[in-house]
Amino acid sequence: MVDGRYAVEKTNFSGRLLECNGLREAGFDRWAFHPGMLFGAREKWWGDRGTRPSPHEGIDLCLYTDEPGHLLELDESARVPVMFDGEVTKIEKDYLGQSVYVGHAIDDGHGRRLWTMYGHTRPADHIKPGERVRQGDIIASLTEKRKKTSGPRPHLHLTMAWVSRERAFRELNWETLHNPDIAILLDPLHAMDWMYTILDPEASPEGLRIDDTFQERD
Repeated sequence: MVDGRYAVEKTNFSGRLLECNGLREAGFDRWAFHPGMLFGAREKWWGDRGTRPSPHEGIDLCLYTDEPGHLLELDESARVPVMFDGEVTKIEKDYLGQSVYVGHAIDDGHGRRLWTMYGHTRPADHIKPGERVRQGDIIASLTEKRKKTSGPRPHLHLTMAWVSRERAFRELNWETLHNPDIAILLDPLHAMDWMYTILDPEASPEGLRIDDTFQERD
């Protein structure tokens, strides 16, 4: 568990994502998460819903509700803003698309620098390593669902971590992020600027018909 020394101030990430995708006009009320979408989750939320090989490094954003309580999903073309000012340092393939790594000039006071990672995306054409970005800039869109796969629906995998300044950013990947000598993972929900609800753990998001009404849980 991360203590207060590693806290990050809340950002306007959700507000900007809603704005650039027209979701407020669509009636967006709050994010919705199956427990398997949350930080540290050990179970998958798709397919056989088996055990993940390692605890979830971040959160998965794709489901939300409108004010009447209907369950909706982000469009495959949904655009992704960056959380803080920073520099794109690396883009690499992941199993659904590509991951964009961004380093930020934010220090934890203990020799670590803040990084955010945006997985399962299609980087915007102008986003290359070395590109300077400002908070709210669009850096990517979601990856389209593969037609011949039983994997999850399109979603943004969002990860935040304090990374030791003594380690080269080239060492960062989805495996080394679990090494405490390299990174201290953060729960992105602590920096999110919007309400959310947790779905019933017995409900499979892949089996839920989008636009169904469901009972919210606190």
